[in-house]
Amino acid sequence: MLVISYFIFLLLFVMILRPFSTLVHELGHGIPALLLTNKKVTLYLGSYGNPKDSFKFVIGRLELFLHKKLFHWKIGLCVFEQNTLSINKLLFINVMGPLTSLGLSIILSYIVFFSELNENVKFILFFFNVTTYYEFYRDIVPHNDPIELHNGTTIFNDGKQILELLKAKMIPNEYYIGVEYYNTGNYEAASLEIEKALNKGYQENIVYQLLISAYLQVKDYTNSERINNLYSKKAQKEFNSNDYSNSGLIKSFFGNYEEAIEDYDKAIEMDPSNSYALNNRGYTYNIIGNYESAIKDFDKAILFDENFAYPINNRGFAKIKLGFKEDGLKDLEKSMKMDGENSYCYFNFGVYYYEESDYQKALEYFNKARELDSTTYKLDSYIEKVMKKLEI
Repeated sequence: MLVISYFIFLLLFVMILRPFSTLVHELGHGIPALLLTNKKVTLYLGSYGNPKDSFKFVIGRLELFLHKKLFHWKIGLCVFEQNTLSINKLLFINVMGPLTSLGLSIILSYIVFFSELNENVKFILFFFNVTTYYEFYRDIVPHNDPIELHNGTTIFNDGKQILELLKAKMIPNEYYIGVEYYNTGNYEAASLEIEKALNKGYQENIVYQLLISAYLQVKDYTNSERINNLYSKKAQKEFNSNDYSNSGLIKSFFGNYEEAIEDYDKAIEMDPSNSYALNNRGYTYNIIGNYESAIKDFDKAILFDENFAYPINNRGFAKIKLGFKEDGLKDLEKSMKMDGENSYCYFNFGVYYYEESDYQKALEYFNKARELDSTTYKLDSYIEKVMKKLEI
């Protein structure tokens, strides 16, 4: 008799009780989603978004896919089409799943301890109740292990999603405005808005990274150095390859070439294919006159990105300085075809013609470089030298 009772318990648990708790949980997500959106909401019972081998039911805007095998109903998924919901609405939808499960657990606890049901029934409900509390705990505690969906994307458990939404809710609106400006190429406006977010206390690494990048884009090296110093004090142990590359660029601009090369070394060690770090380290080698090392870096940068005009242009300068003028000129011509708005390419053409003693042509290229970017490195000194040669 006892064996039969346990068999009945297992059958009820597997066939009815566990699937029922999963259904309750997903409805906890689905009903709020229906109330807060005006598009279709889909619930999957028994899969993470796979409609195959499932019974399909449609009730208004609610679409249900119930897997034919109840043994699969230990998992479920709620998907809603509308993707323009506020953080508050998303929070409500995400929280209601675990809360509904908790509500079921509390009701079961009341039935088990305060009702006058048959003891065998109570015995079954007690163990079911234990599992519902466990499921609630597993859902509400954030886990970093991703859940792979049927379409190949991943999500996280309810607790993790709720935590991320709470973090997002704390993000100042200026950050989102700044990111929008950044993505549209308005780096000056982006830096102003993201700086406001930083001053309001939002100090995630991405804020420093975007702010440094925005300042570098508008060649505001003073502010990029200020933010880089703050970022270094906060999270240098968490620097990635691009962080070290940007740090090296800033240090190079202010003449700290040895420190710049150390940062580039770290960037390239972390990501040997970082063509920007390779190009920038090569450029720094150009500045200090180590043209052989510079060419090696430019060759690697071009190998990883053959359409990257800067290292081709910079390699041309290094070749000219080493006396391989015609090879250098070929690099400059190739770079000019790829990026005709690069002031350094015009500057390097000017250097070529200066080395060839064609000072008038050199001046034409230097002036064009100044039109594009008056801050081009050593441009003023070369213009001064060529004007002396021309006795202007």
